[in-house]
Amino acid sequence: MILDDKLAAGDIVVLDGATGTEISRLGGQMDGAAWCAVANKTDPDIVRTVHEEYIRAGSDVITTNTFGTARHVLAGAGLAEETVAINRRAAELAKEARANVDASRPVAVAGSISCMVAWEPGSLSADQRYLPSPEQEAANYREVAETLAEAGVDLLIMEMMLDLERAPRAVEAAVATGLPVWIGMSCTQRPDGTLVGWDQAAEEPEQVTGHDQLFQAPPLGDLIDELTTIGGQVAGIMHSSIVTTTPALDELYRHWNGPVMAYPETVERAGTPGQRGSDVSAADFATATRGYVERGVQIIGGCCGTTVEHIRALAGALPAAVGPRQLPASD
Repeated sequence: MILDDKLAAGDIVVLDGATGTEISRLGGQMDGAAWCAVANKTDPDIVRTVHEEYIRAGSDVITTNTFGTARHVLAGAGLAEETVAINRRAAELAKEARANVDASRPVAVAGSISCMVAWEPGSLSADQRYLPSPEQEAANYREVAETLAEAGVDLLIMEMMLDLERAPRAVEAAVATGLPVWIGMSCTQRPDGTLVGWDQAAEEPEQVTGHDQLFQAPPLGDLIDELTTIGGQVAGIMHSSIVTTTPALDELYRHWNGPVMAYPETVERAGTPGQRGSDVSAADFATATRGYVERGVQIIGGCCGTTVEHIRALAGALPAAVGPRQLPASD
């Protein structure tokens, strides 16, 4: 794999930031059911530009615009029959961007796979019309993983792994390709400090309807153990607030000895304890992510709300080397 030497040497690897945030900012088409997935078809130049700008900002890894491209998600946008084409095009756009930018350093293309479902219009609740059976869901993840692998991505990055039912199906599909797999887990911190898988109803209660109980949030330690047992080269915390990511990394260190990644979001959410106000600035983001690297995180980037400017600030503020893993004194 293109980054094997850097990983083996313990070097810092810079991920990109939010793809959908930047596609939306640049005017790419968004969809109520499939978020930014349709832009691979409608706005390929914008998708390619986002990848190019992240490379110029310092990213060693760019992530395909495939967070919401499983067949059951694209069905909500009326594009189920174009699933393979849309996923293949996403990989092509990332590879074209890499070819267009003379980065003078290795740049890897990560194929994104999530457990996202088609959303009900105007909400973040699952649209019951497009929920697949467990067997079909597993087949859909295999379809995405195999398409991305055949299209030439360098690794598969599992995003928003948050439960013990759907996430294992996705990870199993990725591992079966034989590509390196990086597992990104999202979490919520309860008011009592307990860490669980991302709880959409707690984080964004105003956008989740009462019947939405699709994802049950397990203890974070159980989630880490379950998913890393399936396989994976890297494990990390992503799509979680900066406040929550710190204790979540402590929990990850207790359960995982391999390379660690972190890419928090910069969006303020009503359900995040102790974190309210305006979204996280590029400068504050760079300070926080530098702190993660100093405490043992090797692969660092950003998720929702993170822009090219956030990644540029991050890349410019990194320490010279990854620091030793540090657990709270009570451990």
